[in-house]
Amino acid sequence: MKKLIRILLLSVVALLAFGALSACSSGTSTESTETTESPQASPTTTETSAAPAEATAAPFPQSAKYIADTKSAEGQPMVIGIAVDGADVAAYACNGVDDEAWFFGTQNDGKIDIKSRFRDTLTAEFNGTDVVGDVVMNGITYKFSAPSVPAPAGMYTAELEGVRASWVVRPDGSATGVQFNGGVSGRDFEQAELQQLNDQQFRNSVRNKRILQQAQQIELLANRSARSTINGHEVTPILVNGNFRL
Repeated sequence: MKKLIRILLLSVVALLAFGALSACSSGTSTESTETTESPQASPTTTETSAAPAEATAAPFPQSAKYIADTKSAEGQPMVIGIAVDGADVAAYACNGVDDEAWFFGTQNDGKIDIKSRFRDTLTAEFNGTDVVGDVVMNGITYKFSAPSVPAPAGMYTAELEGVRASWVVRPDGSATGVQFNGGVSGRDFEQAELQQLNDQQFRNSVRNKRILQQAQQIELLANRSARSTINGHEVTPILVNGNFRL
């Protein structure tokens, strides 16, 4: 009897174990899938360097003179002298043969922009050491860079009986000058205004009517005065400062 009971108990245990095993086998195992997000690419940052600030002209000294020898793109020579006193500017350019121009005006914050009576133009600025720019004469552009010069170098001019001679005198004493003998009058300017001549017409009808020639040599004396001649007569040229006007 005991043997039978033991057999029955073993059978029950076996059945229970088999049932548990079947339940585990028939169960569905769900595997979780991890989704890994790709890190977003950080937005591309384009660094734009700030555009260089426009060059600013330096303030002029209270009083100074500047001289430059230059040539046009075609090789035509020109010398220019510039005098600055406070805000006042006087400048003279010539080729030593048959062309010249006077410029009178003011500088503003180290910049110069002046038109002459004969419609030539002078545009320049002071960079702290030199006056750099261009002068346009008779439609031809001359670029220049003019350093400061010590006295007695500078521009000189003299007048005798309606004839004017003017020079640019370099620090080594050499000089280039032109003599103006007339050829134009106030009536020429009045007619140009009435007819509203454009620049080319003005050059042909007024500017190039001037009678110009090479000036006689100028001599600087020990006392810093100067002397020369106009049409055989001795004259005493004066030094041109920024406030000089014709």
